[in-house]
Amino acid sequence: MIRFGVLLALLCAGACVINASPVPDSTPATTTTATTATHSDDDVQIVNYSNDNVGANGYNFAFETSDGVSRKETATVKHAGAISVEGTVSWTGPDGVQYTLNYVADEHGFQAQGTHLPVGPEPAS
Repeated sequence: MIRFGVLLALLCAGACVINASPVPDSTPATTTTATTATHSDDDVQIVNYSNDNVGANGYNFAFETSDGVSRKETATVKHAGAISVEGTVSWTGPDGVQYTLNYVADEHGFQAQGTHLPVGPEPAS
């Protein structure tokens, strides 16, 4: 049941990332990506892919597409019934800026970090 919850959180976060209006990342991109030319969905191809299912102990995968999207994710079992998922996804926005979203999903919930994400108010003391 926890795995379903983590998967649902990741899918929701992915939908938010896709639908969010990006704000430029203030840090320079650390990965080299393919050309930033406009591609139709039919033109995009997977240029790199790896997947390692380590059974009951977790998994990890990574991929990169010809339009500059890349994603890496690792899941590890923390203790019986609980996993921790860490990952990153990068893409080039329509404005030509490289965006990166780092995330962790564990017993503390889904926590996303990215300089393009809005920042809420500080909690009251």
